Amino acid sequence: MRPGTMWPLVVAAYRGLPAFQRERVREMGFGSILEIEPFFVDPPLIQVIWDRWDRVSRTFLFPWGHMVPSLEDVARITGLRVDGEAMTGVTYADYTDLTQQLLGLEPFEQDDHEQRMVRRVALLQLLGLAGVRQKVDELLLAFVERAAGLARATYGQDVEDTVRADRDLRRFLVFFFGKMLFTTKGDGIHCRFLELLDDLTRVGRYTWGAALLAHTFADLSTGTGRETTVGGFTPFLQVWSYYYLSLGRATEVDPTAVPLARRWLPLVSTATYAFQLDVLRRHVRNFPALLVVWEPYADYGDVGKSVSSRTLGSRTKASSRGTTGATYRPVKPPQSNGREASP
Repeated sequence: MRPGTMWPLVVAAYRGLPAFQRERVREMGFGSILEIEPFFVDPPLIQVIWDRWDRVSRTFLFPWGHMVPSLEDVARITGLRVDGEAMTGVTYADYTDLTQQLLGLEPFEQDDHEQRMVRRVALLQLLGLAGVRQKVDELLLAFVERAAGLARATYGQDVEDTVRADRDLRRFLVFFFGKMLFTTKGDGIHCRFLELLDDLTRVGRYTWGAALLAHTFADLSTGTGRETTVGGFTPFLQVWSYYYLSLGRATEVDPTAVPLARRWLPLVSTATYAFQLDVLRRHVRNFPALLVVWEPYADYGDVGKSVSSRTLGSRTKASSRGTTGATYRPVKPPQSNGREASP
């Protein structure tokens, strides 16, 4: 079954990088998430979670109370860094100079005449992956390896050619950001992170995990509520649900793997999307409150935790602020939007 995102192609582009380039990516803090084997993205489960998003409180409103993913969830599930330098900057109307200088690409003009995006197809051509698709009878992992071989033939292999190596790496990172980590709708890939890639030695200092969480919240709050994928790293919310409310949608196949997303194998159903959605909605409505897991990592120690003890050192104190662990509030919803918790 194919994932509903370009996740497998991003992983293939990563595996195709020369060894010295993959090491640079690992030093930036992206190795953990890129080494997660792509698995089936579960649209009905994601839709059911999205149904519960409350735009006023910015939490998931369940019958038993409010819950919200935290920085600790991001760190443990994806392995991304959540402490470090804040990602701040300016979004420009025209990225022509930066895209030409750093990527060797031209941005395309949008309806409002702003040039903030590069075309996905143009970037895929530079990565050697244009037109590459999974065959009908091809297993997902076999497809990833085949695509990685095509990408490998495109990248420069000379570690001494720093200009070529840096450009190759920036092209990969822009693809990784735009089509896996900070996914958005449409064909284009936004250039807003390009300025952070000018000095590649600083990339690993930024709080990419915190940026992923913020991007996910923003997408949940601006979507129509009918999407089957979530902006950001789509499998994040899927795996998050495995730890807090077990709905029987996956099997833990490797209890020792880190980050935690590597432990799970989603169960693929042959039932229709509508049927699965209806069943899952009823399961959530009737889910016993006593079976909700509020502190799933209580016995994990530092397993799967990629952040400093300074950030996640005090579980109790942090949880009261809603930054670590699921946040619990009374069932009564915010009065400002008049919504009621579903029975």
